[in-house]
Formats: sequence, structure tokens, C-alpha cells
Amino acid sequence: MQDIENKIEDLKSVTGKLAIAIEITDLNDQEFQIQSGYCKMNGENLIFLDKNLSLQEQAEVILKTLKNFDLEDIYVASWIREHLELESNTHDPS
Repeated sequence: MQDIENKIEDLKSVTGKLAIAIEITDLNDQEFQIQSGYCKMNGENLIFLDKNLSLQEQAEVILKTLKNFDLEDIYVASWIREHLELESNTHDPS
């Protein structure tokens, strides 16, 4: 379990450098349906994570968000870069 916790910390480090806030909350307890994911609210980048998701699922939501940002000029843990490159290669039809 320690491994996924370390990965979450790596991901939070990257989102911090990109000024993306992470809000972990109970999304089942809302008046309207909200899913975990990225949004922009009042000009602020935000990732909502349902606290009921496993750490692995939370990591996937953050990784999915990071695919949309330019990570070229910031330090990103090698496993994150490898994951994102692998993802982009599997979705590239060429």
C-alpha cells in the first residue's frame, strides 16, 4: 500500500507545481451528481476526488488530468512521465 501512497504524493507534487488544487470530498453527498475529475472554477484549476475512491482510482483521475497539461518544463517523477507517454502511445493511431 505504501507504493500507491508514494505515487499519490508524487502526483500531488506535480499538481502543486501546476497550481491545480485537489479537493477530496464525499461526492455521493451532494445535491447534484458530481464525478471525480478536473474542472476550472473561478479561474482556478481544480481536481475533485471522491473520498470513496480507492487510492489507485484517485491516482488515475489525477493522471488523466495531467495528460492535458504541458509538463515539459517541470520536474515530474519518471513513473508519471512513463505512464503518460505509454497512454499517449496506446491512443495514437499512427
